[in-house]
Amino acid sequence: MNVFVIEIMRILRTLWVQFEQIAPYWAVGLVVGSLINVYLSNRIIDKISAFRNKRFNFVALCIFAVLGIASPLCMFGTIPLIASLGKKNVPEYLLVAFMICSILLNPNLLIMSFALGTQIALLRLFISFVAGILAGVLVYIFYRNKPLFRFDAFAATKTKKKRVFWRDLLKALRITLPYFLVGITLTSLYDLYFPKHYMDIIFAGNKAVASLFAMSLSIPLHACGGGAIPLLLAWLREGMSIGTAMTFMIAGAAMKFTNLGAVKIILGAKNFVVYVLYCLGLAVSIGMLINIF
Repeated sequence: MNVFVIEIMRILRTLWVQFEQIAPYWAVGLVVGSLINVYLSNRIIDKISAFRNKRFNFVALCIFAVLGIASPLCMFGTIPLIASLGKKNVPEYLLVAFMICSILLNPNLLIMSFALGTQIALLRLFISFVAGILAGVLVYIFYRNKPLFRFDAFAATKTKKKRVFWRDLLKALRITLPYFLVGITLTSLYDLYFPKHYMDIIFAGNKAVASLFAMSLSIPLHACGGGAIPLLLAWLREGMSIGTAMTFMIAGAAMKFTNLGAVKIILGAKNFVVYVLYCLGLAVSIGMLINIF
């Protein structure tokens, strides 16, 4: 048999293995995300709008962090929502907690993370929650007397069409499928052709260097968070530590180009730099702490 045909068959066989491992989590995540988006989004918005008290409220901060994680909206859907709530005088420390948690995690991505193992998925959930809480506390301390967000670019939003579950699900499928396929394709090529001893050099040596490398690698590979899951699964099997994987996930979600473009709209240049420094510092610090302990 032709060598080229044999290689193609090997790639296709490896692709199928990757697909079987990740596809169930991806499919369940799509369904859950669409159910929340169609049937719970308006209720979530109504609940959020009720918080207008300017005094620090830790319970409200936790609620906003949870709602941010529960929100299935992409960042270009989250930003107009934050602008709308800001115009209704919802405190900025609550809005930033919602924004950070929404950036780092969503229902679809959480469910897909279980493909990496229950421990990693729950740790990712906990870290995303803490990151939102910490951001809210810092904003309350340092931005109490000055604005963090800029909402002047937002006009009144037009009335949206009635949400339909199947239409929402098909839209989510259309958006995520290309990234999912790219992710399992890259993973298959990595499994077949990447020299395994390089992973020992990169990830099993100095943990601080591994975290920094994971952070730099996460940004170009995080066009879609779910698309990076197959690669992470392969790397974890090859010796990547949980802390380094967490650095990859946090930095990638926070710094992917679509999220950066959306966040820049409402933060302005100076506060946008603060956002970048916070996210990168958080990603590396969390990764190193997990690797140490």
